[in-house]
Amino acid sequence: MLYVKIQNLNFMKNNEYSNVMFDGYTLFGYQLNPQLGYQISKHLSIEGGIFIAKDFGNRNFTEVSPTFSLRYYKNNFKMIFGNIDGSLNHQLIEPLYNFERVINNRLEYGAQFTLNKKRFDFDAWVNWLNMIYRSSNEKEKIFGGLSANFFKYQNEKWEFRLPVQGVVVHEGGQIDTLNTGSRSDVNYAAGIVVSRKYRSKIIKNLYLDARYVVRANNYFAGPVNIQSRGSGFLGNIGMKAAYQTDIMLSYWYCDDYYNEFGGDLYSSKSRTVAYSSYYSERIRELLILRATKKIDLAKGVKLTLRVEPYYDFRDAQFEYSYGFYISIDEKFWLKNKLVTSSIEP
Repeated sequence: MLYVKIQNLNFMKNNEYSNVMFDGYTLFGYQLNPQLGYQISKHLSIEGGIFIAKDFGNRNFTEVSPTFSLRYYKNNFKMIFGNIDGSLNHQLIEPLYNFERVINNRLEYGAQFTLNKKRFDFDAWVNWLNMIYRSSNEKEKIFGGLSANFFKYQNEKWEFRLPVQGVVVHEGGQIDTLNTGSRSDVNYAAGIVVSRKYRSKIIKNLYLDARYVVRANNYFAGPVNIQSRGSGFLGNIGMKAAYQTDIMLSYWYCDDYYNEFGGDLYSSKSRTVAYSSYYSERIRELLILRATKKIDLAKGVKLTLRVEPYYDFRDAQFEYSYGFYISIDEKFWLKNKLVTSSIEP
């Protein structure tokens, strides 16, 4: 049975930053990924299409790439080879995964395995970033991770889970010509999430989310093994309110923490054009407010408004970012059967 899947993200994100840790800039454009799928059996399907990304102000397309996925579903288990359900689908906290990668690095290629049970769930994946061949003059690069929740519990009023998340970036290989060793950077987090539901017309639920975050960087070159460590704490207090409105207040404290794919706000190393080669702030202490509002424009089409001011305690600086996103993720069966779903940032 054939079906058509349309995935589209329209975005505008403006970072009003002016400091030595991360630059201010604007992301403005769209992504489109039309796909044709075939349901081979009850549990197995294949999908192929084309991914197009366009930044406004650029006469050329930012990216044009073919996409292909082999998907296997059975009960609560899912397995994908090819283009996996990556980016925000991993549900990683921002010290581990930058929100902006949904715009700048949307596609992930590799394998993914997910399981969703009543008391436990996980998402495990490998995203192969750079393949090398014999006598290559560059390293292979792999990004993998695990996002899991243990001891899940919920009733009419309460929800509880213990989240464990980890990501690894590995650069290495034995068939390149560089002879510069290998590195494995690991970032992981563990914590607790508690949520209280309400029947109020204004407040739907209140939640507390606390995570302890660690980085472990390792470089290997023959007998040489160089290691470094850093850590951080992320505490969130949030509220889901009426009219699809979410408000979250976050406190971030870190000591020499950084992550190549993590959010800019959470790094001890500068990521600016002018200072990134040498400037860092070992201790970072931030208070971050995030407010989002979702609006249903049509069935399967959602507008998300997002504003994120923050205060830097160490530098006594207040800055902010804001944006809006229109997302479509729909699946049309070609035999007069329609199934729709949506994924929003």
